[in-house]
Amino acid sequence: MALAAQASEGEFYRPVLDSNPTHPNGWPVRVIVASQTEARHNRAVWAPTHLISIRAPATRLLSMIELPPERHLELYFGDSIDPEAPDAARAETIESTFAFVDALPEDAHLLIHCLRGIGRSTALTLGILARYMTPEEAAAALHALRPAAKPNRHVVGLCDAALGLKGKLARQALRFPAKIWKG
Repeated sequence: MALAAQASEGEFYRPVLDSNPTHPNGWPVRVIVASQTEARHNRAVWAPTHLISIRAPATRLLSMIELPPERHLELYFGDSIDPEAPDAARAETIESTFAFVDALPEDAHLLIHCLRGIGRSTALTLGILARYMTPEEAAAALHALRPAAKPNRHVVGLCDAALGLKGKLARQALRFPAKIWKG
């Protein structure tokens, strides 16, 4: 599957894939990864059709984008890399995310955010991308989407296990952060 061409000036949600026959609805992976602040400040410009919000338990989501519940997946887990931590992500989190993504229509514009847009959201995005391309291609695509990414190792490990990648995705995540991506 070929990666899509670079976006032109001002184009948002450029498709990551030219085509995506493996998605139930053909969604070509139109996604933006951001911090909560970026998501709030750019909500009118970005105008996502679907949203994944990641926040730590017992925290508030501040004036986020108004979408019906079926278009907004709210996930509650902290940025812990210790799988035994009480606020660590669980396998069910990955399963619910993949189910949400599977239901996206072909024209969906997905915004994924966590507090800083660096750890949890980039890890989840890496897992989503790895469903449609090799771990190496997924990592390169994530870097193009969010160069400052530092994917949460625990979340990546859960995605790696869910996808049966035997550590390949986890190894790619160790390449972050990187100012320049070397394929």
